[in-house]
Amino acid sequence: MSVIDVTSHGATGDGTTDDYAAVLSAVREAADAGGGTVYFPAGEYALSDSIGNGDDGFAHICLLGAGERAARLRVTVDVAPISGRWIECRIENLKIDANFQGSPGFDVDLDKSYVRHCWIVGWTDYGMRLNANTQGLLNWIDDNFVEQSTGYGIYTTYRFFDSWIVNNNIGSTGPNLSIEAGPVRILANHLDGAPQNNIELRGNKQLTIIGNICEGARREAIVFTMPSWLESDDEQVAIVGNNITNGGKSAPNEYPAIGIYSVDADHRTRGFNITGNFIANTDEGAGWSYAVDARYVDDIAISGNQWDNNGYSVAPVRAEGSNVGIAGNTSGNLTMQARRAVVTLSAAGTFENSPGAEYVYLLSPGASAATLPTAVRNTCRYTVKNVSGAAAILSAPRRQVIDGESDFTLADGAAVDVISDGANWWTV
Repeated sequence: MSVIDVTSHGATGDGTTDDYAAVLSAVREAADAGGGTVYFPAGEYALSDSIGNGDDGFAHICLLGAGERAARLRVTVDVAPISGRWIECRIENLKIDANFQGSPGFDVDLDKSYVRHCWIVGWTDYGMRLNANTQGLLNWIDDNFVEQSTGYGIYTTYRFFDSWIVNNNIGSTGPNLSIEAGPVRILANHLDGAPQNNIELRGNKQLTIIGNICEGARREAIVFTMPSWLESDDEQVAIVGNNITNGGKSAPNEYPAIGIYSVDADHRTRGFNITGNFIANTDEGAGWSYAVDARYVDDIAISGNQWDNNGYSVAPVRAEGSNVGIAGNTSGNLTMQARRAVVTLSAAGTFENSPGAEYVYLLSPGASAATLPTAVRNTCRYTVKNVSGAAAILSAPRRQVIDGESDFTLADGAAVDVISDGANWWTV
């Protein structure tokens, strides 16, 4: 196929002249010939519109920049520099500049195409939004740098599947990666900046998340949320060999490093493998509640992981589900040594708790019941006895959430024994 230099169509690359018509003319020449390479010599190409052809798209086109991303495509209006449908195409070695005009860097529908070795700057809402309109498969998003900006780094819809997102460096304020459906392979990316999450999963099938560096999340590093409209779901998600560090920064010790959430106890997801990950915190202001928190999740294996350097504050794992396998995990976590505090209260009192502590709450003789409010996290287990040791009435469900943010209103006559080291459960 032919190589068409955009300067042969009148593009200047001087950063001032509007090169849009010349660039699009070169692209159309290649398309009319059945395909070809559109070559951008080093320079800055000012564009008054987006390079694309809407739903009709382009096929068998390679947009190729010179040098080490020495060709910059910069829009001067509120449009994505690259848009529309691209079929069996390659977009390589370009600096893509949305120029803070209000649009994504890429807003494309890919099919059997590559976006490779591009540097994306000045974007709004999305560094790349993939397949918002038309489905496509066998795509590679490889070795790109999505420079820190406001919004999602890379966002895919259910129309983007059987594809790869590999070797990228992504900064963002929303999730670095937000992925729907699958199959998708997420491999060896460096996810950082100041994101809400490093990887957000919005209902998926057959995902492999392997060998990524996940840093600086404000909430969970990796989070899966089951779509609210599903009755049940079988995800087949593998989270393997990732380095997960310095997260939870918006509310330290409130969020887990990896969170997997079903809709509720009656609408459940299943099928997760969490293996060989390293989870730790060294930054000031970083911290997670659990290393892994799986709420109403069945058929899940959690094995061979390492929690280290304040990788959790409450417990390494909370897993509420059937067919849960937890084995072979190791910990160098820094936690408080278990200790016991006996606190005597009257009819009402404030519950105080530190992770790793054991608490026994006693009320005055002769009372018979205790009422505990619903709280946020399930960190302790308790039993209730009266002062003589006989069983008493408890107006709350078993394994009620108990944590340091909860105030307990207690009726006269019950003893509430709260025992936890943050990981194991006892009653006394």
